[in-house]
Order: sequence, then C-alpha cells, then structure tokens
Amino acid sequence: MTETNEFRRLKALAKRYARANRIAQHQALDLIAGELGFRNWVKLISASKKGWQTDTEQMARVEAFVMSPLPAATILKGDSEAMNRRFAYLEQAEHGMIGDHTYRLQEILGDVIIAGEGWSIRVSENPGAIPIVETYTDPEADCPVLDPEFRQKALKVARDWAVRVRAEISTDWPRRSTKPDLNGVVRHPLGRGKSAVWFCLHCDGKITGAQIAENLWHCPGCGASPLDIFDTAFWSDDRGESFLPVKANEAVGQDQPDFQIVDGRPKLDLTEEKIILLIRTALLDDASNISEKLGALLAEISTDDENGVWIELEVDLWPEKKDPVQALAVSQLLGLEAEIISSSSTIPFAWPGLGEIATSTSEYTQMMLDAYAQYGGLPNRKAKE
Repeated sequence: MTETNEFRRLKALAKRYARANRIAQHQALDLIAGELGFRNWVKLISASKKGWQTDTEQMARVEAFVMSPLPAATILKGDSEAMNRRFAYLEQAEHGMIGDHTYRLQEILGDVIIAGEGWSIRVSENPGAIPIVETYTDPEADCPVLDPEFRQKALKVARDWAVRVRAEISTDWPRRSTKPDLNGVVRHPLGRGKSAVWFCLHCDGKITGAQIAENLWHCPGCGASPLDIFDTAFWSDDRGESFLPVKANEAVGQDQPDFQIVDGRPKLDLTEEKIILLIRTALLDDASNISEKLGALLAEISTDDENGVWIELEVDLWPEKKDPVQALAVSQLLGLEAEIISSSSTIPFAWPGLGEIATSTSEYTQMMLDAYAQYGGLPNRKAKE
C-alpha cells in the first residue's frame, strides 16, 4: 500500500467514525492517530513526512476501533483505557454470563434486548428513553435482575451494544442528519427537508436541530419516532408559532441513566371486547351448518355491570330450541350468567334453509347465486363508468 493510499484509507475510516458517533471529523482524526500511538493527527502527519508508515497489524487495529463506536462523552474525554475496556466487553456481548447467570443479547428494530431466565432489559433506539427492566417470575422467587449489582452489569452490556446499533444507524443516514451546521440546520434522515427547527406531531413540541440530531430524530419530549417529526407544523393553525420548546432530556448521554422495573408476567384483562370474542368463537363451535355459522357471526353480544352476558341470535339462522352449549360453558368459565335471546330481523341472504343443507361455504354460495339468478335477482356486475 502506498503512502497516499494509506492516508486516504485512514481519512475514510475517520469520516465513518465521525458519522457513526456524531462528532467532528477533526476529533475522529485525532482518535485514529491516538490508536496509532500519536498525540494527535498533526503529529501523525509530521511522522509520515519523516518516513513513518502503518503496517498491516496497525491498520487492522484502526479498523477494529472504527467498527466499535463509543459514546461521544467518553470520546471527548479521551479516556483510552476506558475505551479499551469497553471494546473488550463488547467483543463478548452477544452471549455471555454475568456471575453464574447466562444471558443472550439481540437487536430488534433498533432496540437492544438482553435477557436471561425470568428477566429482560430493553434499551430503546431512542437515546432519551430510559431502559425497561422486566421480570417474569413470582415476586418471591430469586430473580437476578433485582440485585442492584447484577442489574447494573446487565444494563452496561445492553447500553454498550445500543451505542453500536445507534452508530450503525447514524452511519447509514446523511452526515447532516446527525451533525448540525453552524446555523443549527439538520437534514431529516427520511428526506423531509432541512431546517433548524422541527415539530413533533404527537406532543406539539418545538425542537432545535441540535436536539433532534442528538436524540437520533426521536422527540426529546415524548419519544415519538422520526416518522412523526416535521419541519413545519402543518396540523396547527399558526404553523407551530404557539408551540413551546421541548426541554432537553438531561438523561441523554449519561453513563448511569435511570431505569424502570415492571412486572412482565402476562396479565389477563377481560374487557368486553375480549369476552365477546370468546363467546362468538364458542358459538362457531356450536354451529353445525352454514346458516348457524352465519348466525354466530351476526349474533348481538353484550355484557353488563352485573356479570351478565346477553347473546341475541337470529331465529332464521339459529334454531330457537338449540342451546349454544359451548357458549354457555365459556360464560360459566368466565363467571358470567348468560341470557340467550331469539330475535327476528333482516338477514343478509334470502332462503336461509340453503345453509342447512350445504356442506361448505362455497357450495352454499353457489346454491344462493343460483337461487337469486332464478328470480332475476343477481346484481349487475358491469364496471361503473
């Protein structure tokens, strides 16, 4: 590799590193020089003029450095020892152990999840969102993530990996999406123009270009995604003039952010909508022909405040003397007292008896179409002009 190509490669790596970590390129050049044993980029250039060149091992080390981006706060402090510790930690991060407990680490749609037996931690793509610690075991059971020391170690693994994920996102975006110009102007990563002021569709917040770039285009106020960030408040009568500025999230960039612990065990919330879904499914179990299936689908089902469920069945589709055995059984399991009512109203298709002899929906449909055709009742299928 010639000297010209060497420095072209180093500059390209510094540019990638600057974009990934949202820092100035001269800072990235100095960090690259530090990896090669120089105080800054100027010292490296001076040495190169005296004949110094990189070897294969040094170039490999720089490439590894660039592929493992770090939080900007750590970079700007220039703590090389801390950076090296983080690199060593990240290399073992996908699967590993914390004490006697194993964990797995994965990235899903920009979020980083570290999980073990009975627990998980989610670190959002949004740098301003606090990590969510979930437990899935009985509160009296021994869950390692409830131990403060273990939890901090697990959070560190997840946060370090989230830095890498965010860096990859930043690298894919235009440079001006993560680094404001001198006037604070940034470019929306989804191609929605350039501006120094941005607006959130959800919280009606006014956001500076520096704020939105630092927060990876998530609203610093409510956490809305880049899809909900616009350069004009088109939904507002005054185009956002009355919107208040969104306050910067002080947690962004901190090495020890807050977290929220939640009980992640499944909890049954029996809303009326869910009860109706179960009762209707049971009615379909009870149905023995096409007409009764139509009756189950069209049944009017409602609940009341006294643990009662009302099931109103169309008499032309559901035999008045047929008890919906499965629906009654489901009601009993849910602690509800069922009331079955027969009614007569307009049904969707004439000749409901066809559904009692048809063996399938396709057969019923053909029989129904033939019957309508016999009486000249088929619709005109010509395309509307």
